[in-house]
Amino acid sequence: MSVVVNPDQAKALHARYSKRAQPFGLTLEELDFKNFPLRNGYPGIPVRAWLRFPNCAELVEGEVFAWTERAAEVTWKDGPLTYRTWVWASAVTRRGEAMSRNLGERVNRDNNSE
Repeated sequence: MSVVVNPDQAKALHARYSKRAQPFGLTLEELDFKNFPLRNGYPGIPVRAWLRFPNCAELVEGEVFAWTERAAEVTWKDGPLTYRTWVWASAVTRRGEAMSRNLGERVNRDNNSE
């Protein structure tokens, strides 16, 4: 007995099982922290980022708390698990809702910033 799977189902299954593998992140040599210093920010910046898995790439939603001039560390979830993966800056874009508000509207200001 053979099972027929339509292309959309096959693509969804492929993405589901490929995601169980860890994505490829940047190496320390690629990050080159000596020449491209690390910056941190809080709260995280809401983003969409392309992650590379062994047999596919997937666009995920996440947040960036750390970055350099050339790369960003994306924090993202797969079900109940949270992961962090360094990717090239060109693989990351801010999510739409973040673009409509400035930083002061996204965070509570303390007494020193008023």
